[in-house]
Amino acid sequence: MENKLMLSLYEDEKIGLNVELAFDIITLYGNGNIDGIEFNSYNFESLKKCAKLCRKNNLLFRCHFPLKKMNESETKKYLNCLNDISKELRYKINVVFHSDTEHEEMEEKVQATKKYIKNILKFVKKYNLGVTISLENLNYRYATRRINMDKIDEVLSEYDNLNFTYDIGHDIYDNKKPSNLSELQKQRINNVHIHSVVKKEDHHMILEESKDFEQIKKAMNNLKNINYTNPIVLEYVIDYLPGSRIEEKIINLVKSFAKFRQYFM
Repeated sequence: MENKLMLSLYEDEKIGLNVELAFDIITLYGNGNIDGIEFNSYNFESLKKCAKLCRKNNLLFRCHFPLKKMNESETKKYLNCLNDISKELRYKINVVFHSDTEHEEMEEKVQATKKYIKNILKFVKKYNLGVTISLENLNYRYATRRINMDKIDEVLSEYDNLNFTYDIGHDIYDNKKPSNLSELQKQRINNVHIHSVVKKEDHHMILEESKDFEQIKKAMNNLKNINYTNPIVLEYVIDYLPGSRIEEKIINLVKSFAKFRQYFM
């Protein structure tokens, strides 16, 4: 079974991206190389619209929890919205969460993340919501330590129903090469983010001339060696994509999926 290859899409008013434009471009230039969307938005109407378009185009719909800070009440409303969508789609929606980034000390970050995830999982279980929760390894960017591969097991080990999103780009950013996945990470991995790093700036498009190309290839081989068959998300920042207009950037992104399949799958 081949991995589903997914496009990371986030709603951004600054650059003028809208959901319909992205799907129009996928239809015109995707050539069957895109299997789904991992969508990042806190706008409920946009979430529903993206899910509806995914269903119409036979694409898998997944979500990345918005990076906009949301309090507990807003988080519950977001999860309830996804639960309504899951009923329409008739499958559970995977949601990627980040760990705590506010506390300075690493132990405080770990404990705050445990508490945060515990409350989310408790809410999901209590109301039997149609979502699964996956925690992503971050990186130590801008000299700020965050929960990466060396610490994430401390959170994963607390909850049997917490999945793992392995961000290969974050891992290589910190460690210059892909880490050997722990046994716990192998058991829990249900999602992969992948991107390149350019001048200490991650979430760039993967190109054959990318400096980390060979390390990305090693990471992909590592996934094959553990028989990983879940989705792989090309997670690129739209501003970093080639092209002068938003349409050009998205076209180049969509076309890049064929190259990615050629290189790594």
